[in-house]
Amino acid sequence: MKLVKRINTELKRDAAHIAKKFRNITWKTLTIKKFFMGIRKLCLPTSTFKQLTTPRGIFNVAVPALSLALLIFTICFWTTGDYSLNVTYKDKYVATISNEAVLTEATAQINNALSASKSNDKTITPTMQISSPFSNASNSGAKDVYTKLVDLNAGVVNDASGLFVDGVFFGSALNYDELSSLLTAHLDAAKEGYDGTTTTTFDNSVQIKKDVYSADTLMTAEELFEAAKPYLSVRLETDFIIEYDRAHSTIFEYDDTQPDNYYEVIQEGKDGMQEVYYRLIYVDGVQTDAIVKNSTTTVAPVDEIVKVGTLESGTGTGEFIWPVPAANNISSLFEYRWGSFHHGIDIADIGIYGADIVATDTGVVTFSGWDDSGYGLMIIIDHGNGYCSMYSHCDELFVEEGELVYQGDTIASVGCTGMSTGDHLHFEIWESGTAVNPCEYMSYDGYTTIDY
Repeated sequence: MKLVKRINTELKRDAAHIAKKFRNITWKTLTIKKFFMGIRKLCLPTSTFKQLTTPRGIFNVAVPALSLALLIFTICFWTTGDYSLNVTYKDKYVATISNEAVLTEATAQINNALSASKSNDKTITPTMQISSPFSNASNSGAKDVYTKLVDLNAGVVNDASGLFVDGVFFGSALNYDELSSLLTAHLDAAKEGYDGTTTTTFDNSVQIKKDVYSADTLMTAEELFEAAKPYLSVRLETDFIIEYDRAHSTIFEYDDTQPDNYYEVIQEGKDGMQEVYYRLIYVDGVQTDAIVKNSTTTVAPVDEIVKVGTLESGTGTGEFIWPVPAANNISSLFEYRWGSFHHGIDIADIGIYGADIVATDTGVVTFSGWDDSGYGLMIIIDHGNGYCSMYSHCDELFVEEGELVYQGDTIASVGCTGMSTGDHLHFEIWESGTAVNPCEYMSYDGYTTIDY
């Protein structure tokens, strides 16, 4: 406290002295020396300044200042120095790296290459230690560290060729070209007997990878190929040609001046020929697909040209079809019976009642109703070409007089009306007004004659 009071007293005194001095100083008499002397006296008392200018005073100030400077330098040096890591393996120097990530990457690469080893202890674990920041060794990358670790490890083989089938490792060989040639020869052997369009590839993933492999996986190229051969799947593709008939088309020319039953072949049709090119695919000898590549017409087909009439006329074809599709039994023929001539045929069968009766040819209905002479419900169709057909003893009639019907249309149902001894159809054909034998005019010979 005394020292503080003393310094304060001396500063006040010096300040008064300086103020007195400065009253006598003008800008012309002021010098730099006088200016700084005045500033010094304001900051340090005179007695203190005198003590600092002695050898002891200088020592007391210099020692703490130098210690502080040395501390600051030491902190800056050790915190900004360029440190590195020295990598060693089995007490042998490998390389100098900048950080641990470089060694982690290099170690992962070589241990991945050794993962197919038959031994469980085939792993490499290098060690690291901090190097001096003054070290002159340049930092190595992961690739360089990986290469040096391979060179120092006697349990691995560098630049060997590993064979993988569907991702499964089968072993390694030193001769890449020999192993590749064996695989190519295996594909070529599958093409024997096929033409030049045939190609073969492996249907599964087959890879040869040059890398570092464990020494205990090493074998000859022949041994390695034989070990993997049962697992190689071969895909074969080849062209195949098949010749087919190419059907002709039918072109219709319509003539509204001809009746609708008019049909004339103007040009006969002929089928052509075409070649279809397939790409056949086999996997291990079994066909799995056939892809059509293209086709070529070798013989062009000839279209058939037909002229048909469109004028509605009701004229029949002159060829009659069987009138009761559900039955084919004839119980009475076109002949004498019971002392008189039977002018038609009777079609009968068990369960025939209600069966469909169809128009045996195209024509116009000229009668549809009840016949008092004994035929019961009856239909007569005029076919417009000199022929008429008659259907009698019907149960129900489905067409009316004047209606145009076409061959095969349903016109009535089988019954037992009029003078009838049972369910049947009495069917007649007339030519120019004279009854003729229907069996000789129908394009059907599948009927059976029965005797009831």
